[in-house]
Amino acid sequence: MPDSSNVYNGYIESSAGALIDVHGHFGRSAATGYTADADALLAAMDRHGITTTLVMPQPATARETSEQVHAEIADAAARTPQRIAGIVNIDPRLPEADYRRAAGVLLDEAGFVAVKIHTHGFQVAPDDPVCDKVFRLAADRGVPVMIHTGLGGPHTLPHRVLAPAGRYRQVPTVLCHAGFGAFCGEAIEAAIDRPNIYLEPSWCPAFSVRQMVRRLGAHRVMFGSDHIENIPVELAKFEAVRLTPAERRQVFAATAATVFPLTPVNDARPEVSA
Repeated sequence: MPDSSNVYNGYIESSAGALIDVHGHFGRSAATGYTADADALLAAMDRHGITTTLVMPQPATARETSEQVHAEIADAAARTPQRIAGIVNIDPRLPEADYRRAAGVLLDEAGFVAVKIHTHGFQVAPDDPVCDKVFRLAADRGVPVMIHTGLGGPHTLPHRVLAPAGRYRQVPTVLCHAGFGAFCGEAIEAAIDRPNIYLEPSWCPAFSVRQMVRRLGAHRVMFGSDHIENIPVELAKFEAVRLTPAERRQVFAATAATVFPLTPVNDARPEVSA
């Protein structure tokens, strides 16, 4: 796991009240038809006072579409530094040389900050041997792995992360949706068993989020929205949980600043539009 002291202190000291959303998307979802782009996301970030959003493509069946959306994310990140950062979301079933070449360009040249295994979108389990290449690359580049959990079949269940998270204990592993409501308890148990597992609880009920913070600590939980329209819902959920001020700062920014190689921002959390 990375040394978090410098990035944590630099980020938090320079951005009091920061709000980092670790789960955003560009492109069109093949499963739901949901679409989003840079203009819509930035407008929503301004409305809700979000400092930085980490963005990945929706899982797409066509490789050309995936490449196009990754390029759009890279362009948005270059135009709005420290507001948008990219997450690699490439089919892990590609041959390793092809996967490492494509992901490496995004990590090394476009400054992406994580790699994603979209278990539902690509119909693959994180403990499938084909996904080892994702963890190997993350270990080599010093970035976390994000994994879709809890919706889409048995290959998305949180316990499927235990084996690779155990083999790659130096790689922070983020369970996106933290089991997606129905499997929140399984996600919590997985995180208890593997200290390099962190939970992003978008779409989870408030009482489950409260359990995550109480059982794991706020330093293992991070804010994510998934969809633009879901941002106010997720914010309201954390209000209902009634975190302490210290827990709130941790979940809203400090956990993410510890896990992801983010560039410190110079300004505080933007003013929320009326």
